[in-house]
Order: sequence, then structure tokens, then C-alpha cells
Amino acid sequence: MTFSGVEGLAPFEAVCAEPLALPRRMAAGGRRVAGHMCTYTPEELLHAAGMAPVRLLGWTDTTHRADGLIQAYACSLARAVLDLALSGQLDFLDTMVFSHTCDTIQNLADIWKLNLPGMDVITLSTPVDVGSPHAVRFYRSELARARRQLETRVGPISDGAIVDAIDLYSTHRAEMRRLYAMRREHPGLIGASAVQTVALASFVMPRDEHLELLRQLVGELSRVKSNGPASSVPRVFVAGAACQQPDLLEVIEEAECVVVGDDLCTGERGFSVERVDAGDPLESLARMYLGRRPCASKHLAGHNYAKWLLNTSRDSGADGVVLLFTKFCDPWAFEYPGLRAEFDAAGVPLLLLEVEQHMPPTAQFETRVAAFAEIVGAARKERQG
Repeated sequence: MTFSGVEGLAPFEAVCAEPLALPRRMAAGGRRVAGHMCTYTPEELLHAAGMAPVRLLGWTDTTHRADGLIQAYACSLARAVLDLALSGQLDFLDTMVFSHTCDTIQNLADIWKLNLPGMDVITLSTPVDVGSPHAVRFYRSELARARRQLETRVGPISDGAIVDAIDLYSTHRAEMRRLYAMRREHPGLIGASAVQTVALASFVMPRDEHLELLRQLVGELSRVKSNGPASSVPRVFVAGAACQQPDLLEVIEEAECVVVGDDLCTGERGFSVERVDAGDPLESLARMYLGRRPCASKHLAGHNYAKWLLNTSRDSGADGVVLLFTKFCDPWAFEYPGLRAEFDAAGVPLLLLEVEQHMPPTAQFETRVAAFAEIVGAARKERQG
């Protein structure tokens, strides 16, 4: 679906319609493809190795193959990606990278090695305490180990190639942040589901190609005049881990809400990595990724996520927050009680919605979103008198 006749969205929609088709064609053309599952994975290192980094999501409607190898109470993202691999749909991958974000992903790495022996597997122990004085030094050593492992397959990876990759990815992230800013400042210009489609396409496209199309889209949007939604239309902020189904956000929009911001790892938070120049490119990467906006799987002393989300949603003009909670995601399950207490104390509506990443929105999801839209909409009208 295109949004408001924006032609620049069409290439991204085409990629998302068949997300594995493009990586498969790249592999068939001789390019090595490296898969991963997390925005804490330093794609710059993979790009510098001449590989095409692809972030894998659960593009499947079943997990029955994976359910025999991983607990049923593991998150749907882990089960769905494993099922894709076991079904042969990821046979084009040369390398799989696992960044430690939770116990499920750590265990998945071991299951992967045992059941997919023909694929090179790299594990990265990303520090949990990202603010520790030892974190950067440790993570740099992890990146150096990954670099040596990659070099056994592709040959030497120069510092210059890593710096060039940092240039490309930093430019791309800055352009994505510009797109999110346009949505935030002009919510009638482009919808959340459309922006999510652009983000999802970036996970499987070569970054330079995505950047070119992204610049064309941003240029097109900058020329579009939009009066924006009526002041009475409720505004919501969306937070959580992954959101691989733009349809989830579309349901919110179809409930006559405007999404004015998000904190999703497949959304704005995923592009929060900002460039750091430290002389040594591996130290630059370590500082960049540990200094990014932390997710629920990381700890940063002094950072209270509940207060941050409350203040950020308020600053965006949101009337309430929708939390997309991936079922059985332990880091976000630990985060939720603090969020609930903070938002209840502030009197700000917070809706918790459990989702299975590989499944489309359920009727219950749609009903609860519609009810929440009525609540925040009525509250907005009351405030406006």
C-alpha cells in the first residue's frame, strides 16, 4: 500500500513483499551474505569484509520445525528465524552472526551450530553494562576476534575499508533519522506503517542502494504539502522490541490514531547509532554501539527507561503509549513493571499488546487498539475543551 500517493515508497514495498528474494539474488551473483538478528550487530565490519549484511526477521507462518529444538516459551523471533533456516530458506547465507542480547539468542547460537554445520557462525559477547569503564575495551577485543574470523573466509580486512563502511552507515542512519523527524514534525505527511516499511527494507538491501532510494523519498516528501491531521485526532507513541509487521502499526492508524514517534529496535532506536571517531576503527565501532540508545537488554547507570519514555512521548505530543511486547521476551518483561508504575503515577495511558513476530494482527489486537484509541481520543478532546 502506498501512503498519500507517495511514489518513492514503491521500491521499499516491493522489497518487503519478498524479503529473502534480494539476498538470495546477491548470493547467486557471487556476493557473500551474512545474517544477523540484532541492531547491536556492527554491520560496518561485515560490509568492510565485502559481505552483504542482512538482518533476519521471522518471515514465516510456522515454527513447527524449530519447536522441536528450542523451547516453546522462547520468543517468536528466535523460533521463526530458526525455522526459516531449518526449512532451507536461508541456505544462501555464508555467515551468521549472533550478538548476545538475551539467553534465548545465546542458546540459539549453539543450536544453530549443531543443526546448520555448513554455515560459519560468529558470536559476539556484547557487554550488558554498556557504561562500564571496561566495556569499550572488552567489546573492541570481541570485534577484533570477529574480524580475524571473517578474515579466514574473505582475506584481510583493512582499517580503511572499515572507516569507509562507517562513513556509509553513518550517512544512512542520519538520513533515516531525518525521515523519522519528518514524520514527527509533519504527522500527516507519511504514516508509521510506511516508515516501518522503509526501515524493514533497509535490513535486506545493500546500504548504498537503500540510501539512494531513501534520499529520493525524503526529497519527494519535502516537496509535498501536508496540512496534517485534525487537532482532535489522538496521537500515540509506540515502543518495544521488534515490529516486523507494518500491519501492526497500520491497525493503529486505521483506528484513527497518528503515530508521532517510536522506540523500536526495528524503528527509530535501531538507527540511533551515531558516529564516533576514535582513531582506531574498531574502537570507533565499540564506542558507537555501546553509546547508542540502550534497549531493554542493556544496562546504563543513571538511565531510567520508564522516565525517558514518559518524557520522550510527552515531548512528541503523544496522548498515550502503545507497548508492542514480543511474547516471552524476558528483557522487556523485566522492564514492564517499572513502565506501568511510572505511567500510572503520571496518569498517562499505556497499552500493553503481546505480539508474535511472525503472525499478523489478531482480532483481539485490533479490538484493544480501537478501545485504546477511544480512551486517548476522548481524553484529548476533554483537554481541548
